[in-house]
Amino acid sequence: MRLSLLSLTLALVLCCAVLPVTVAAAEYYQFAERWSFDEKDRGYLERPGGITGDAQDRVYIVDRARSAVRYYSGSGEYLGRWGAPGTGQLLFDDPVDVSIDPLGRIYVADTGNRRVQVFNTGCDVIATWSGVRYKKPVDVAVVRKGKAYVADLEQPEILVVDESGYVGSTIGTEGTGDGELRRPRALALDSGGNLLVLDESNARVTKFDPSGQFVLAIGSQGDGDGQLNSPEGLAVDAMDNIYVADSGNGRIVKFSPEGEQLAVFGGRGSEDGTFEEGPFAVWVDSKGAVYVPDVARHGVQVFVQGEAPVETPPENSTAPSEGNTTVPAGNSTEPGANSTAPNGTEPSGTVTETTEVPSLTPLPSITPVNITPYATPTLPKSLPVPLAGLIGALVAAGLLAGRYRKK
Repeated sequence: MRLSLLSLTLALVLCCAVLPVTVAAAEYYQFAERWSFDEKDRGYLERPGGITGDAQDRVYIVDRARSAVRYYSGSGEYLGRWGAPGTGQLLFDDPVDVSIDPLGRIYVADTGNRRVQVFNTGCDVIATWSGVRYKKPVDVAVVRKGKAYVADLEQPEILVVDESGYVGSTIGTEGTGDGELRRPRALALDSGGNLLVLDESNARVTKFDPSGQFVLAIGSQGDGDGQLNSPEGLAVDAMDNIYVADSGNGRIVKFSPEGEQLAVFGGRGSEDGTFEEGPFAVWVDSKGAVYVPDVARHGVQVFVQGEAPVETPPENSTAPSEGNTTVPAGNSTEPGANSTAPNGTEPSGTVTETTEVPSLTPLPSITPVNITPYATPTLPKSLPVPLAGLIGALVAAGLLAGRYRKK
């Protein structure tokens, strides 16, 4: 009986080992286009900072070095600018970020002047938020009913203000635990009114509900999956997915509303689709295209969701047939070296892999795909025939052994 139980146990273990495993699907983003301007061009961005867009997908970008806000069409056509260095109205000192509320009003975090300036769609100043509670404001998130949130680098809490900028309460306290902040860097709001706070020092996104209660922490310090390093930019798309400009790692990381990593794209480099510096900000338009200011190239890079490159199976290597010793002219290497066979294929033992380069998905078309580069591939639902036979033999052996012991 003991042998029979042992056999059955072994069979169950083997069955469990090949059961299907559910893994999270990942998404792939590819470089689509780059806006880059020469210094003589009006659309030139000396040092682009924060970025946002309006209901028509017009794009607004802060130029920190020139203390101005420039705006463009969704395709990168320069439309205009306002602002200049200074301390008066319509003037800025190292503005860090720009936001737009549902009514189209524009909020500029005028960081060096320790204030927030509010503009209407005609770029007229309609309010200035300042005072002792404003030390180094870097971002604003606005909800309806006259409530807004302000992130301040020198305060480990989020200011909750009214339309006049008066601070009525705060969210968060200093620390590293749940609901605690150290250096809030950027803000965003999802469709449910939840507040997302990007904490540069804690390397994570903290989610608070509309009443200011802690909901979820997303990310941790590092450079692996789901990790961040000195993040500075934050955005939310129409599906409440979260995008982080992971500045220290030179990439964009996309999370689901529940905090599951969905995609990573960008990287450190000088070619299209990578970043020499930053990225420091990110914005997603109504079609899901991702816009990232490119500091080194004084412009913007645009990414879209598309199909991942597919590697074709290795071609079958073909060795020269027996008796055929002919070597192509110009190749006098011996067999076994990196020689080319008469039929044009490589000799046995050498395999060449080819990679199909995907075509870019033009804006605004975006093709979602499901791939799993960050997880273990799903195993087959049914047992392979040899393994099923082995298990059957083990079970049969166990039953025979049990009968023998009874006799």
